[in-house]
Amino acid sequence: MHFDARYETARYPSEWLWGDGSPRDALAWLRREQPASDAVDILDRAFLLRFHDDLLYLPRSPDIAAAIGPSERPGIWYVVRADSPVDAFGHLRQALAGGFGCTRRGRCPRCPVEVIEAGSWQSAMDLVARSGVNVTRREVPDLRVPFGRVMPRWIRILQGSWDILAEATA
Repeated sequence: MHFDARYETARYPSEWLWGDGSPRDALAWLRREQPASDAVDILDRAFLLRFHDDLLYLPRSPDIAAAIGPSERPGIWYVVRADSPVDAFGHLRQALAGGFGCTRRGRCPRCPVEVIEAGSWQSAMDLVARSGVNVTRREVPDLRVPFGRVMPRWIRILQGSWDILAEATA
């Protein structure tokens, strides 16, 4: 119901393939490129989540996280294994806010999530590469396709609770 090229927001892996342009341009691209169908793993996926200045950002795929610029790298990066980005984000939100007994490292006794490591952006990228995940740096446009309102890309974590605060959109 919501797509964000820079963050994981869909239950199943999704990628930005083409754009922008008219429907006619899209059809011409599809005929010219003829992208092959593919299969993807939907279980035990690796997600990277950034926590910086009390803000927890939505999960990113390793490929998208590898392409971010230096201004987006500060903070603590969590490498999380989960079946969906919603599971990864919900778990880390609770763990950072100190709720529901969720853990900041290791397998959570309450959620279908495992926090593998927390550290710098570089240490997170190194861990993902060492774990056998094939990381291909992927730069994508800052593009969102909302269903209704634009979904915020982060929430502010307060001690013992959390508040959703939408970021300013340009």
